[in-house]
Amino acid sequence: MKRILISIIIIALIVAAGCFAIAGIEAENTKIYGAIEEVLNSGTDEEAEEALDELEEAFRKYSKRLSCIVDEDILEEMEGAVYMLKPMFESSSDEFTAQLELVRSYAKRILDREIPSLGRIL
Repeated sequence: MKRILISIIIIALIVAAGCFAIAGIEAENTKIYGAIEEVLNSGTDEEAEEALDELEEAFRKYSKRLSCIVDEDILEEMEGAVYMLKPMFESSSDEFTAQLELVRSYAKRILDREIPSLGRIL
């Protein structure tokens, strides 16, 4: 009987840790989405540069907090996309907005990959 109780407790702790991790990723994604919106809604070039600096700082914190939870490969891909934003903005690239959307899609993909589904379990 004690083994069954201990097993149930261990399974409950694993489920709780998973739920806590998903909630943490959602909270971090909300911060990244907010930083992206600030860049998109900035009126002047100076405001946009400031918003880009804030986005890079938000990503550094995002990466540091999530590196123990999520796959490093996708964080490295997202890092490359984030650090390409400033040179693209400075050169007035047409793909700047698309690159911002790519960063947003990386954050969404990180969350989607961590949500458990029956197909991933089996």
